[in-house]
Amino acid sequence: MASKRVVKAIIFLAVFGALIVATYETFFWFTHVYENDARVETDLSQISSQVNGKIEKILVTEGQSVKIGEPLVKLVDSDISLKIKALKTDLDLKKAEKLKLISEKIAFETELTSKLKTQKEKIKTIKMEQGAVKDRLELAKKNIKRVKFLFQKELVAEEKMNLEKDKFLVLKGDLAIKAARITVAKKELLELLAKQKQTDVIDEKIKILDVEYSRIEDSINLQKIELSYRLLRSPIHGVIGRIHKFGGEYVEDGVNVVTLHNPSQFWIEAYVDESQIRHVEIGKKVLIDLEAFPFQEFFGVVSHIGNLTTAQTSLKTRTSSSSFGGGIERVPVRIKMENPPKNIAPGMQASVNIRIYDGIKLW
Repeated sequence: MASKRVVKAIIFLAVFGALIVATYETFFWFTHVYENDARVETDLSQISSQVNGKIEKILVTEGQSVKIGEPLVKLVDSDISLKIKALKTDLDLKKAEKLKLISEKIAFETELTSKLKTQKEKIKTIKMEQGAVKDRLELAKKNIKRVKFLFQKELVAEEKMNLEKDKFLVLKGDLAIKAARITVAKKELLELLAKQKQTDVIDEKIKILDVEYSRIEDSINLQKIELSYRLLRSPIHGVIGRIHKFGGEYVEDGVNVVTLHNPSQFWIEAYVDESQIRHVEIGKKVLIDLEAFPFQEFFGVVSHIGNLTTAQTSLKTRTSSSSFGGGIERVPVRIKMENPPKNIAPGMQASVNIRIYDGIKLW
C-alpha cells in the first residue's frame, strides 16, 4: 500500500509539474515571440582589387587586427613604376628644353634691345650731323651771294667765287649722303623691329612645351593612381576574417581577396515568422541564447524591423530550405546586443525571445 501511495504521489507531482510547465510555456508563448532562426551578423568588408594583376604578397594574417588605411595586399607594380620613371625622364627633358628656350629668348631680347638702342642712337647722330651740314650749307649760300656781289664790284677774284661754289657743292653732296645714310639706318631699324616677331615664335614653342608638360604630368598622376590600386588598404578599423587569395595568384578586378569586419559592431539578425511579426516593435527587450555559449544569457533590444521578407531578398536562413519552414515567409529583425561576449563571431547561431508586453517580465 505504501508503495502505491508513493507511486501515486510521484505521478501526481509529475502531472502537476508538467501542468505548471505547460502553463508557464503557454503564458510565455502568449507574452513573447520566440524564434530559433537567428544568427550573429556584422558588416563584412569585402576587399577586392580595382585592377587585374598578380599578387606579390599578402601583408596580413587571419585574425589580425588592422587599422584604417593599413596595407593588406600588394600586387606586382614593377611595370607601373617603370612607366612612371620613364615619364619623369620625359618630363625632365621637356623642362630642360623649356629652360633652354627661355634662355634663348632672354639672350635674343637682350641682344635685340641693345641693337635697337644702338641703331636709334646712330640715326639720331646722323640726323644731328645732317642738321650741322644744313646749317653750313645755308652759310655757304650766303657766302656765295656775298662773294658774287663783291666779284661784280670787282672787289674779289674769280677764284674766290669758284672756291665758294665748290664748298657749296661739297656740302650739298654731303647733305645727300647724310640723307641716304638716314634712309639706310631706318631700313635697318625696321629690320631689327621685324625680328621682334621671332620672340613670338619662341613663345609659341614654349606654349607647346607647356601643353606637352601638362600632358606628361597628367599621365604620371594617372600612373600614380594606377600604382595606388596595386596596394589594397583597409577601409576600416577591423579584424581579418578570411584571406581568399594568396601570393602568386592572378586576380581580376572585383574578385574578393580579403574579408574583414569591425569587431565592435555585432547584432543579432532574427528571421521572425510572418504570423508573429505584428507583435514585434522597435525598442522591445529581447532575451538572446547563443549556441556557442549555452550556459550564458544575453540581452538586447529590437533596433530595426525589415521591410521585405527573406523570400523577396533570396536570403537563405536556417528554416528557409527545410520542409518544416517551407512556405512560411519570414521578416528579418535586427537586435542590438547589450552585453556581447568578447569572442563572438559573425555567423554564430542564436535563438531569441522578444518580449511583447513590457509589464510582464519573466526574465
